[in-house]
Amino acid sequence: MSDIDIQINPIILLADSQLLFYKSKDGLFLDRIKKLIHKEAKIDGIKAAYIGASNNDDPQFFEIFELAMHQVDIRDCRMIKSISDKDDTNFLKSADIILLAGGDTNKGWEVIKRNGWDEIIIEKYSKGVILIGISAGAIQLGMKGYQVKENEAEIEFDTLKLVPFIIDVHTDDDWINLSKRIKFEGGHLNGYGIPYGGGLIYYPDMSLEAIRFPCVEILNVENKIDRSIILPETKEVETHEDEPK
Repeated sequence: MSDIDIQINPIILLADSQLLFYKSKDGLFLDRIKKLIHKEAKIDGIKAAYIGASNNDDPQFFEIFELAMHQVDIRDCRMIKSISDKDDTNFLKSADIILLAGGDTNKGWEVIKRNGWDEIIIEKYSKGVILIGISAGAIQLGMKGYQVKENEAEIEFDTLKLVPFIIDVHTDDDWINLSKRIKFEGGHLNGYGIPYGGGLIYYPDMSLEAIRFPCVEILNVENKIDRSIILPETKEVETHEDEPK
């Protein structure tokens, strides 16, 4: 496949793992993601890489990821360990799906930077890989992360910047912190909040789609915070199956 044939795919931002097991009347949400992968021939099948740096490579969360991938017959899954080796790096470079897991946003980002995964992820995105961020991973795909120090001062740090917004997820503060961050930016960046169980898809044309539940959009308009709601395109009928949280 030549460079001109490369399809830049949407980035999937999830508040938690619920959508990995979400099924509507139209089928599994992951089926929709799988259909984005286009390759002429895949002898070894689709490869799915899991970066669990934000949760200390907890094997239980990786098992949830594997279970989700198995629903759509994706069997070649690998955790890319925080203390990575050559095999991990090679797998990440060849992956068709890369998932950034939830946990501690800052801690995970430090591991990503230390291992040079940020450069690999950005390059892979330009070549059509499917990127999925869950919770901290969703924030890391955006413009900035935030760390609260012992004196309760909040320090910001740059992240992957593949989604040109500040992302926040499943907060219980009515998005107050996100609103403060957007006000501080002085109109240069917009913010998007994703509720529990919900998701947001960022398309290459910079359009956004809310999944399952409404998401909040926060803008700074002439130094005043303006909120609006992004509604899912359709009201879907859910099945009632058990799903990991």
